[in-house]
Amino acid sequence: MPARASGRADSRHARTGSGLAPRRLLVPACLRPGDTLGVVAPSGPPSRGPLRRGLRALERLGPFALRLAPNLEARWGYLAGRDAERAAAIMALVSDPSVRGIVCARGGYGAGRLLEHLDFAVFRRYPKVFVGSSDVTILLLALLRRAGVVVFHGPMVAPDFGRLRSRRTRESVRALLLDPGRRYTFDAAGRWWGRQGPAALRGPLTGGNLTLVAASLGTPDEIQTAGRVLFLEDVNEEPYRVDRLLWQLRAAGKLRGLRGLLYGDFFRCRPARGRPSRPLAEVLHEYAAVADAPCFGPIPAGHRRDNVVLPLGGWVACQPAGGRGARLTLGY
Repeated sequence: MPARASGRADSRHARTGSGLAPRRLLVPACLRPGDTLGVVAPSGPPSRGPLRRGLRALERLGPFALRLAPNLEARWGYLAGRDAERAAAIMALVSDPSVRGIVCARGGYGAGRLLEHLDFAVFRRYPKVFVGSSDVTILLLALLRRAGVVVFHGPMVAPDFGRLRSRRTRESVRALLLDPGRRYTFDAAGRWWGRQGPAALRGPLTGGNLTLVAASLGTPDEIQTAGRVLFLEDVNEEPYRVDRLLWQLRAAGKLRGLRGLLYGDFFRCRPARGRPSRPLAEVLHEYAAVADAPCFGPIPAGHRRDNVVLPLGGWVACQPAGGRGARLTLGY
């Protein structure tokens, strides 16, 4: 059971190297209207228009006060500044007690390059809401494993808050990040994959972007999946690449011992024009059968319009509901 933290936390067991996280996960305090949120760019540089729109939407949502990392407009090729610059901006906001939560500006590429520059003991000393997705998956997995803090796969400023037309995404932000009840229930239309068919699943939640989950293998922050519910999504990957990534997880033993498997959106994951291909659904079904655990999807999380908050290190329950659909409850 995660331990809840209202402010500074005991970091005596935290490790900043490659060691495992403390046995008990810390739960950051819920956000409140008027809180200050930090906005960081751990990966690529956000485009100015979507960033401005996203910042305005995020301010109104709380309402919140925003503190912007100084590298938001920095450019080092495809990165939002050099590694040390991006890491220092994050650590400054993490170590500031007046900043109650941190939301990433966008994904892209580069979050993994920061891990050697971050002090994970400080993340544990100042546990706070940390939200991101896509490329930020690798950072979320590192925080979960090395800092031992519940983190949130969810909407980012430029791609999500900048065009936040999704009622479910807004509801999930309020229910899981602002409401002390820390629980969100919703219905999803989809299908049950694999051999087990419609079957209830429940367990601790982990996962994120499939490409980054696979990239974690063999690193100090390799995803831990046994006894957990694994969530996976991706974007712009042809079916053969999805196949290769899922095969890699299978070969690494990450599909064994799951309590469940949840597929998010695999947006624009279609073959190139004229290229022979297996259907994506066939690929997903194959690996759901390999996992031999209840599997449902898609759930409304990933790179489409909906990107509901998923508490990694928290828990998820998924029950069959109405034909091929499901009712999901998320909490921590």
